[in-house]
Amino acid sequence: MAGVKQQVIAVPSVYVNAFIVQGERSIIVDTGLPGFETKILETMERHDIKPADISLIVITHGHNDHYGSAAYLKGKTGAPVAVQRADVETLRTTASRFLYPVGIKGKVMNLMAKMVKEPVVQALEPDILVEDEMSLVGYGIAGRIIPIPGHTPGSLSIMLDGGCILIGDLIFGGLIRKQAPGFPYFCEDMPTLMKSIQTVLDLKPKIIYAGHGGPFTAASVRRRFFH
Repeated sequence: MAGVKQQVIAVPSVYVNAFIVQGERSIIVDTGLPGFETKILETMERHDIKPADISLIVITHGHNDHYGSAAYLKGKTGAPVAVQRADVETLRTTASRFLYPVGIKGKVMNLMAKMVKEPVVQALEPDILVEDEMSLVGYGIAGRIIPIPGHTPGSLSIMLDGGCILIGDLIFGGLIRKQAPGFPYFCEDMPTLMKSIQTVLDLKPKIIYAGHGGPFTAASVRRRFFH
């Protein structure tokens, strides 16, 4: 794999981000809500990535705005889906996890979520249940999956050898200042989340990609949470 240049390709929207990591092969990290697959496939086409080039679909945690298009993309690409074992039942049943709001923004978002009709999400059976660190070398990517619980028990990140890390919803960017890191709107275990943020910083990442807002620098995250 030496000499292969890897890149992180963001697939953004106003609400949520998905990512494609391109190396010897390519992986998809998160898939957005149902319908977001169109944007992911269009982005793949612009970068000359064919469905057969996708070796893996990684879901960072069990919220439907991150796995909503996973079943469709699995069928389209033939790639296996990986999720952390602690969040697998959400994908199997599509039952929404209880949202534990953080601060005023979280409470407002929780109220808004109750007023909006739940999207119809296709359930799927993941192929790979992650429990510990997992190498991605076998999928053509120089990097590894790392559990980072807190936002949900089964949250995980993707640490790439070049110094980029994709963290799902461990940290949120602002609605306006997207590159200003802050707490997620929802968190199931705040002490564990803080330990996971420190775990990410201990990896000395150059760029931190998030599911909402971002990207962030390690310095900005350290200032926000530990100073």
